[in-house]
Order: sequence, then structure tokens, then C-alpha cells
Amino acid sequence: MSDGHDTASTRGHWGSRWGFILAAAGSAVGLGNIWKFPYITGENGGGLFVLIYLACIAFVGLPIMLAEIMIGRAAQKQPVGAFRQIEGKDTPWTVVGWFGIVAGFVILSYYIVVAGWSMDFALKSVLNFTEPVEKAATIEAKSFRSTSSDDEMRSYLAQILAKHEARDEINSVRRSVKPSVWEKHAIWQEVLKNNPTRSYSEDPQLAVAIPLAMSKMEEIEGVQQRALTDAMTHYQQMDIQEIADEAEAAKRREVIASKVGAIFGATASDGWTSSFWATLFMMITILIVAGGISRGIERACKVLMPVLICLILVMVIYGVFQPGFEAAMRFVFEPDASKLRPSGVLEALGHAFFTLSLGMGCMLTYGSYQKTKTGIGKTSFMIALLDTVIALLACMMIFPIIFTYGQEPSAGPGLVFISMPLAFAEIGAGGLLLAIIFFVLLVFAALTSAVSLLEVVCSYLIDEQGWPRKKAAVVVGLACLAFGLPSAFAMDSGFLLDSWESGYNKNFFDTMDHLASNWLLPLGGLLIAIYAGWVMPARIRAAEMEDLSPALVTGWLLLIRFVAPALVLVVLAQKIGILNVNELIG
Repeated sequence: MSDGHDTASTRGHWGSRWGFILAAAGSAVGLGNIWKFPYITGENGGGLFVLIYLACIAFVGLPIMLAEIMIGRAAQKQPVGAFRQIEGKDTPWTVVGWFGIVAGFVILSYYIVVAGWSMDFALKSVLNFTEPVEKAATIEAKSFRSTSSDDEMRSYLAQILAKHEARDEINSVRRSVKPSVWEKHAIWQEVLKNNPTRSYSEDPQLAVAIPLAMSKMEEIEGVQQRALTDAMTHYQQMDIQEIADEAEAAKRREVIASKVGAIFGATASDGWTSSFWATLFMMITILIVAGGISRGIERACKVLMPVLICLILVMVIYGVFQPGFEAAMRFVFEPDASKLRPSGVLEALGHAFFTLSLGMGCMLTYGSYQKTKTGIGKTSFMIALLDTVIALLACMMIFPIIFTYGQEPSAGPGLVFISMPLAFAEIGAGGLLLAIIFFVLLVFAALTSAVSLLEVVCSYLIDEQGWPRKKAAVVVGLACLAFGLPSAFAMDSGFLLDSWESGYNKNFFDTMDHLASNWLLPLGGLLIAIYAGWVMPARIRAAEMEDLSPALVTGWLLLIRFVAPALVLVVLAQKIGILNVNELIG
């Protein structure tokens, strides 16, 4: 057992198998489940994306996770030391371990910023920050109602309804041609601004793309016009009192959305506020990691994970009784191939990889604290199952509220920090409690993952350099916080690295996310799969998997040797721009 003073010679271990499962599931369950999975599900049309995601978890995520746990458990070392322990001191495979350590450090540096925003919104919710927003919106909406004519209100509502009704059909039209057609059309529009008389027929590629794009634009305009005509007909048949009530509610919602968006924008663009919350979050993470394996991380996860699940269930139960629950469940679980682009398949695979904490050394490190040599298959399955169930519950928690209160499921990253607060403001008195629960559970989810990311880097210093645990936790935590400060200030107008965005075409925050998500994690996971399937000594592999049936071992070898590497390579090629599956297949 760990007492917070671990060194290389007194290495901590999990106090129980269930403690390991909860800690590993806590590593996997983070902002990726509660924040990212619902919004990418919304962006990719729901049902079919979810099914593909589940398949990716089963056929790629689970086999690689089992491989990571197996390597760590066999070596009883962190990522770099594990490969040295198994393959020898001078093995080049230590580069895989370094990928994990660097990825963990980089991800944690900007992860604490988003976690800090969650803490900020949790406190804002306690102070009922949407109350003045709601009051101002109500006044503005009533003013709109009293100063607008009947026709103006009908036109306002018809435009909102037409936009909503036409969205899926317009997206379908846009997907019916390759992305390069729209890219060439956008370029041509810019050319016309400078030279209105120029003909596209001079360029053979434009000569093909522009007429096609223009015909599709006409088709889109037709869809929009039909939707607007149908919407106007709908409102012409309604009583004026009903129209006035609906127009007032719609204007109120519009004003709340604008003001809540401005509040989040102000938070994200205030480097000092973001830094304050990131620092506080990091201090909590350091305290947990400094406490050791069983007395720090395991004890914290045994509290945080059950509370997290209970809070999610409270929100899900609330959603069950909302008018939008049925529509939300159809959206999440009813497959519709017309709403999913080929790139959505790779998005599902990439997220399955990210959400299980693969390629960043977390599972390998946590696996190294296991003493028992049995149950690796069941343990890995339980971790993946917990992670997946919580991701699906997150959708069942968020989308009923989104559908009930007229928000867009495809709102993107703003789904959590803009759309959900807007919906809570719409709910009224009960929205305050729901907002507090929601953002607290978001903080808890972030904390369980942040702990594992910090532990990956600390474990290297403890195992390889002989540092005491508390020293490693404090030094690494503060170093990561310092490295994360540019991410906290990335959207601040006073950001000192003012040439960064123009030079890299991304702000510092997005640059770090791109580096980790598009390069470090896929490469790390790919190399883990190759090592476990082809290089790891067969005797060690057999010893670690002795509790699995021969059929399961054969199936795992097939997946880890062929299926997982091939699919990860495709994801990597898509992420770094070598491949564009929408262009290739679409």
C-alpha cells in the first residue's frame, strides 16, 4: 500500500481490484465523456455515429487498452521503465513510453484550463448567474412583443422554424458533392470580388466544380424557400395570441443565448480568471496524487466515481420526464445514414481512442500498480463498459434538455458552456439546482482524469529518478501549470505571444490540443498495438493472459495485430491531412 512516500523501492499498489477498476474508469471518464462525446454525437447526426462508436470501443479501444494494462502489469513500471524492464535497458521501444509521458503532460496543461472553466461555471451556478440574464431577456422579449406588428412576429417565427426544418435537407445537399467542390466555389467567390468579369471556364477544374456548386446552391435556395413558405403557412393559420406568446418565448431564448455566450466568451478570453481556476484545479489534483496510490488516487476515485454516477442519474431521471425525451432518444439511438459523413466514422474511432485514455500512458501506469495476475480480460471489459455507459448516460442527460428547450444538438463545443446554461435559465427555479449538479459533476469527471494524467509523469520520476512521491507531484504539477498558462491566456487579447496564432494558424490552446490529439495519441496507440501484438515476448503475453480462453486470446491477437493498427493508421492519416475520406468516399 502507498502512504504517500513511494519511491522506486517502495512502490504503491491498488488496495483492491475494484479500486483499480474505479480509478482506471475515472481516468477514462472525463470531459471527453461529459463534454466532447455529446457534442460530437450532435455534430455527426446521433444514432449511427453512436453505433459506430460502440463498435470502435469493442474492436479497437478495448484490445489496445488490454495491451496497455498488460504491459504495465507485467513490468510493474511506468511507460518508459516498462519497456526497459521487458526489452532491456537500450531498447528503442522506450520511445513509446516517452510518447505517453509527453502526451500526458501536454494534455494536462490545457485540460486544467477547461476544467477551470467548469469550476467557474459551478460557482456561477451557485450564485445563480443566469437570473439577471433571464430578467433582462424577459424585459427585452416583452418589449419585442409590444413593439412588433403581427406580420413581423409571424416573419420572425417563420424564419426560425424554416431554418430548423431545412437544416438536415441542406446538409444532405451539401454532402452530395465532394468538399473540394465547395472549396473551389469559395475560392471563386473571393476571385470575383477582385475581378468580377473573370470567367471560370479558363480553369479546367473550376469549369467542372463551379457549375456543379452553383446548381447545388440553387437547390439549397429552393429548400430554404419551400421551408420558409411552409413555415409562413403554418403561422398564418395560428391565432395571433399564440403567435405573440411563441414570438416572445423565442426572442427571450435568443437574448439568453446571446448573453450566456457572451459570459462564456468573457471567461474563456480572460487569461487571469482562467489561470486562477486552472491553478486551483491543479492544486487539488496535486494533493490527490501526492497522497499515493491506495490512500490518494484510489480513495479519491472511490468517492468521486459513485458520486459522479449518482449526479448523472439524477439528471437523466429529470430528462426522462421532459417533453423532449422521446425526440432525444430517437436522435441518440436511431441510426440515420444520411446524417453521417465518412469522416464521422473516423471521428468515432478517434474519440473511442481518446476517451479510454489510450496512447497517453494512463492505463499502462495504472496497470503497473496491480499485484494480481488474473482477471485482465474482465477488468478491461469493466473499465470500457463503465466508460461507455457513462458516455451514453451523458447523452441521455443532455439531449432531452436540449430538445425540450429548443436548442441545437449540433451546437458543437458550446453545447455544455452555452446551450446547457441557456436551457437551465429557461427551466426557471429548478434550473438553478440542475445547473449546480451539472457543473459539479463536470468538475468531478475532469478531476478523475487529471489525476491519472499527472500520475503518468510523476511515476516516471518516482520509478526512474528515485524521487519521493510528494516532491514529484508538486514539481510536475507546478511545471505543468506553468506550461498551461499560455493556454489559459490563448484567447485573451493581451496574450504576450501575439505572433503565435498568425504563425501557427491556431492559438496556443488549439496548437497543444492538435499536437496531442493528432500526433502523440495516435502514434502512441499504434506503437502499443504493434509492440503487444508482434514484439512482446510470447511467454510474458501468455502469462498475463492465462485466465482468458484460447479463443479470446486468438481474437485479441487478430484485432491487436491487424485491425487496430490499420484503423489507427487511417485515423492518423485523416488527422494530419494526408487523407480526406469525405473527398475520397463522399
